[in-house]
Amino acid sequence: MSMLDSKLQFSNAQAVTASAASTYMYDQLTGDQDTTTFTTSPKDIFGTATYFGEDLGIGKGLGTPRVVVNTGTVFATLTGLTIQFDGAPNNATAQASGLRSDLTFVHYMATAEILLAALTANTRIASFDWPMRATGKALPRFIQLYYTVDGSNATTGTITADVTLGDDDAQTTLAYTSNNYKVAS
Repeated sequence: MSMLDSKLQFSNAQAVTASAASTYMYDQLTGDQDTTTFTTSPKDIFGTATYFGEDLGIGKGLGTPRVVVNTGTVFATLTGLTIQFDGAPNNATAQASGLRSDLTFVHYMATAEILLAALTANTRIASFDWPMRATGKALPRFIQLYYTVDGSNATTGTITADVTLGDDDAQTTLAYTSNNYKVAS
């Protein structure tokens, strides 16, 4: 069972009826979960005017964070949904304002389109390792998910998305094996 922390949540029963960013973004510099504003960092770190981010890691290994996305209520009327993992470095405009809207998020990875038939109530629709930063992309300070609605806008549907360090690889298969399962010899 994966371990969850409410401060490491991108969405908590967020209604996704049109393409939108997750309710929360994660600030890797301060460890804060923010919505529309964030705490600006010191102007000079180690005597420079450089803004620091955090490397997203090198892949699955001990302590690699994992993003787990589940539906709450069933989705209706859309064709499908794509989930993107986005990152943004701090910039001078955002540093001055402290506003999420002044950040420039870029996509680091995305799921394949999840079709409407799979967007049933209380279903895990995505689970992926915290992605590696692509060569040439800036080290992000802020992380968010972005939900892209394909086809018509949804009339219903909610998402809860968490970051976990626990292993959840077997979660979708546990229900398919009965208790006291025994392999014939």
